[in-house]
Amino acid sequence: MRKACAMAGTIFNPEKPKQSIQELKKAGIHEVMFDFGLFASPEWILKERNAEKSRLKPELSRQYYNNVIEEFTSYGFLPSIARLPFVSAYAEPEYDGLKNLICQVSVDCIRACEKIGCSLILVQPLFAEVQPGEEWKVNREYYLELASQCEKKDTRLLLVNQCRNQNGHLMRGMCSDAETASEWVDALNREAEQERFGFCLDAGVCNLCGQNMQSMAAVLGKRMQAVILTENDGRRMANLLPFTNAYRQRSTMDWLGLIRGLREAEFDGYLILEMTDTLISFSPLLQPYLVPLYGALLDYFEMQINIENDLKKYKRVALFGAGNMCRNYMKCYGEKYPPLFTCDNNPELWDTEFEGLTVKSPEALKNLPEDCGVIICNIFYREIEAQLKSMGIERIGYFNDEYMPSFYFERLKREDDSGKRGSNEDTQGKNRGL
Repeated sequence: MRKACAMAGTIFNPEKPKQSIQELKKAGIHEVMFDFGLFASPEWILKERNAEKSRLKPELSRQYYNNVIEEFTSYGFLPSIARLPFVSAYAEPEYDGLKNLICQVSVDCIRACEKIGCSLILVQPLFAEVQPGEEWKVNREYYLELASQCEKKDTRLLLVNQCRNQNGHLMRGMCSDAETASEWVDALNREAEQERFGFCLDAGVCNLCGQNMQSMAAVLGKRMQAVILTENDGRRMANLLPFTNAYRQRSTMDWLGLIRGLREAEFDGYLILEMTDTLISFSPLLQPYLVPLYGALLDYFEMQINIENDLKKYKRVALFGAGNMCRNYMKCYGEKYPPLFTCDNNPELWDTEFEGLTVKSPEALKNLPEDCGVIICNIFYREIEAQLKSMGIERIGYFNDEYMPSFYFERLKREDDSGKRGSNEDTQGKNRGL
């Protein structure tokens, strides 16, 4: 799985990206989604043209983003995923010539992508100047024309789900229905006679359209090669940092559904973090302090999506923890990946049985077979990981029950003993999926 941040907003000064590149690399992020809309927005160009201004002609935008690409190249930070200029759902429909300009700019950007070896390109469906009932016909011609401009075999054009503006209200737009989007991708690949097309699922658009992200991801399946992780309140278009739009101590986004759907689809593509509105609400003096959180969020989503794949890395496993999280492990994965035993730091639990497992002292982990991993089932991950490493144990995995297929809602209650970590953990799982 690959992880990237969207370049839109003020993450970068495009002409002087060195500092931002260094900050992202330090946070463990080694890629950005190159956003051509920052340099070649069709609406922007057309507004200036209609106003009889000449400073923003398409060829000048082309020259500008080529200069930016050269700047990125000098720092060894070339993107392998890009987004062509998108037109807002609020675009003025009377802009004559918008569709032709979009096509012209899109071809220019695709050529720039292939020049730098960028293989995945997000392309918004055309809706400007498209009459009702003509959506497939017009977009078929548009996408196949773009495909004919691709010179490299591995270039993939990714359709993206959209919302549309209906009298000031955002509603489901093109490719917002998973079945229709899948039909479009399959039909375009058949006509292109190669795997030229895929899909990018925008979680923020799903939320605006009130859609079930689990079923969408499951239906799209392997067609889905990228996912945009962003948050909004379900009513207004915004790109907020995940988990930051909360109500009554819970995010308004259905992250549970999305993660379950991505697991079901065995997703292994790009995770793209987009948080422009959160970022620009902070002072430039504070923005750099957000960057480490970006890396942590992307790692967290990757861990949640890959939770079962991580279990497959070990031929056998032992657990650390004899509490609620261990119960959820046994309920969801105990039969498929049966542990040898579990252990706990609470001596009172040693040599007892919990969920069909013998509870042992952590010292028992020193005698594990070489092919066995230790799965931490406790919220005190960092403490326990440090404890295990101090014992010479390196094959360490993590289990988290926030986004499980099912939960125990009746929580264990034990007296707290601050000196016996591992015996009294609780998680947020009880609050998920309700």
